[in-house]
Amino acid sequence: MDENGREDEKIAYCVMVWLVPRRITRRKKRKVEWASATGTNIEHALPWMRYVVYESQEETEEGALEEISDHLQQNRPLRISSQASRVWLLPADRVHYVACEGVNRPKDR
Repeated sequence: MDENGREDEKIAYCVMVWLVPRRITRRKKRKVEWASATGTNIEHALPWMRYVVYESQEETEEGALEEISDHLQQNRPLRISSQASRVWLLPADRVHYVACEGVNRPKDR
């Protein structure tokens, strides 16, 4: 139980990779950066892919986020496996940013 007397919820954490559109001008890139920084959408939303889901925030930080950071620093592509048994290789220059978010799954209820 937490300090408010509620039972701790088990929350999984999803790591998402947001992509830069292929054909983007410098002006449009500045608009996209501004929009992502302010939380607004301009034109079409940026495409994203789910990288992985972990059981805890610590696992997420130690696993996926460190791995993604290493790949991007070395300019190596990210390997993302989908539920449809497909493997995607994303060039490092297509990655706009990476986000980690807590998710409630039906099996955790």
